[in-house]
Amino acid sequence: MTVGDIAFVAQVKQEQNLEITKSLAWIAYNGAALVGIAVNDPKRFPTIEEAFPSLFEKKEQQDWWIMKQRVEEYAKAKKKQ
Repeated sequence: MTVGDIAFVAQVKQEQNLEITKSLAWIAYNGAALVGIAVNDPKRFPTIEEAFPSLFEKKEQQDWWIMKQRVEEYAKAKKKQ
């Protein structure tokens, strides 16, 4: 490798480190903003699904009466056997 190649590799590495540092700073800043919202106005604090929609799917929760009906139907079917 020539001196120019080594300098180029070093420059690319510095640019990568700068991008990583910017990303970490952005994460820290947004984390602090979320803490501020959580402390001052907890109702505005987003759920994990709202904050990271591409990472966490919002799970649909069944109503309790549907679940109760299914259990009762299962119990009736079990008694008949």
